Amino acid sequence: MFKRITFFFLLFFGLVGFFVWKQMKPARRHRPNRDPWHLASNYSVRGLDLSHHNGKIIYESLDSLDFVFLKATEGKTLIDRDFENHYEGFKDKGVALGVYHFFRFDTDGEEQAQHFLSNIKGHTFHVPLIVDVEQQNNPKIRREKVIKRLRDFMNHIQKKTGQKPIIYTNGDGYSDFVKKEFDEHTLWLSSTNAWRPAQMDCTFWQFNIDADLMEITHRADLNVFRGSREEWNDYLSEHKPYTIH
Repeated sequence: MFKRITFFFLLFFGLVGFFVWKQMKPARRHRPNRDPWHLASNYSVRGLDLSHHNGKIIYESLDSLDFVFLKATEGKTLIDRDFENHYEGFKDKGVALGVYHFFRFDTDGEEQAQHFLSNIKGHTFHVPLIVDVEQQNNPKIRREKVIKRLRDFMNHIQKKTGQKPIIYTNGDGYSDFVKKEFDEHTLWLSSTNAWRPAQMDCTFWQFNIDADLMEITHRADLNVFRGSREEWNDYLSEHKPYTIH
């Protein structure tokens, strides 16, 4: 009998405690903004970067972009299998095209530059060539060696095209390999933190690496040009379309 009374006593106070907790529980937060562009809503010049990792793309439906950056090569042998499809899909859509090479830390820089240039021959672009510099998917190599190889890459590209390559990187890559070594190059920064681009004064900002777009089967990377539309037009005027020969 005593056990039954104790049980109902505990059950009663348990229910009272539950209802009190429900009343005191803070209101449920609003769902996060589902607009994939919201973090960079202050910028009107928008773009994507694409590689074979993005899967199938409905090119004709992507009609509100200002620029698209395409992966072409990696290291001194790899070629992105969807580069040609992406290029053909966008070349007549009136968007500014750029192309990038994923830089391997364990491979000669000049050989990587030669591989990059040989695989984009005959293609026309609207911004300087781009090099992707990041620790992810790279082996751990001495910083001095990476910088030497990267400088060899840059020198070869500049010699052949007359332009300094744009550098794509993230916060760690900037600190480890770019800062004070390649400050004269245009920076394209990957960061989902709104404060970082202002600190590093990047020109292009990759602010969303997990965007769900109906026109692309896999998650996409979203980018903006960190200036006004007038400044974007000035930028394009400064960098006339050019073809790799």
